[in-house]
Amino acid sequence: MPADWQLSEKDLTFEPVDSFLNRAGEYALFTVDPPWNAYSKRLHPAQHFLIHETDKDLLDQLALRVKGVKTVAGFGGGRAIDAAKYVSLQTGAEFLSIPSIIGADAYITPVAAIRTEGIVTYVGNKFASKVVIDSELIRSAPVRLNRAGVGDIYSTKISLLDWKYARDHAGAKYDPRIVEEAEDVLSQLFASKKDIFEVTDEGIRSLARMHLRLNALQWPYIAEGRTWPQEGVEHVFFYSLEKVTGRTFAHGEVLGTGCVVGAYFHDSNEELVMKELDSFGLKFRPADYGISFDEFASTINHMKEITEAMHSRYEILDDRRLADSQVKELWDLLAH
Repeated sequence: MPADWQLSEKDLTFEPVDSFLNRAGEYALFTVDPPWNAYSKRLHPAQHFLIHETDKDLLDQLALRVKGVKTVAGFGGGRAIDAAKYVSLQTGAEFLSIPSIIGADAYITPVAAIRTEGIVTYVGNKFASKVVIDSELIRSAPVRLNRAGVGDIYSTKISLLDWKYARDHAGAKYDPRIVEEAEDVLSQLFASKKDIFEVTDEGIRSLARMHLRLNALQWPYIAEGRTWPQEGVEHVFFYSLEKVTGRTFAHGEVLGTGCVVGAYFHDSNEELVMKELDSFGLKFRPADYGISFDEFASTINHMKEITEAMHSRYEILDDRRLADSQVKELWDLLAH
């Protein structure tokens, strides 16, 4: 059973990363390049590790190397932050979360996405003691990667479809109050569209607050092996794609593709989904991140298998499998 949700807006600090870390005392830093190359002369960690993958065996070895360090900081994208989160969980160290982009919500979540033989497993309850949001640092990343932060919020639209389907076809318990709160976050997303598109300070803050709120809404369902109301079959598409191709991709962009796929599964106006994602400037078409039709088709065909490997369940995948002609129809739609 997960602990109670422990993060609130007071745990977000909006300030330069170097001024924060230079007050933090001794710490081990898990990072990627960029941003490490740009900050290596401005930060002074006791140890630093460049993270290229979140393989469990590798991270277990790193945990032995930092044993005794009181603070572990993740500085970068999802891989760096998940690695620091996992290592701090194994060692009992304090965990600091410092995203260099805001293209996914890993910097907010208390679980680390760790891979074993290519399959993602969510591990732990490790909340950050502080989440440091440095707007200038985040804006130094490519604009498209920050706009990708929309993916982990818009995904709520598909997750709610999955939840309603599970209620109607499998008798899953359903909480209209949580649904209403999640729909309110979706409304906030559209209200913040201009700032998110332009990656303004307010756009960055809005994304962080929405990521925080949705994860807090989702947290009670994690204990039940569910991901409502934030994650749905669109996330399964992402995990399946990385397993099928053996490559890594911008999380939020692939989630956009997954949202179109999820809407198609639910017969829920996938063309409107595309129009809305386009309005945020999200790069979600397969051509945007370079996958082939064969990879796309294989990804969809392996989604059910991936859920079983992850010990999760999405009823729509139990009940519906897309024919080859439907997969081609989806591919052609996403080509426009």
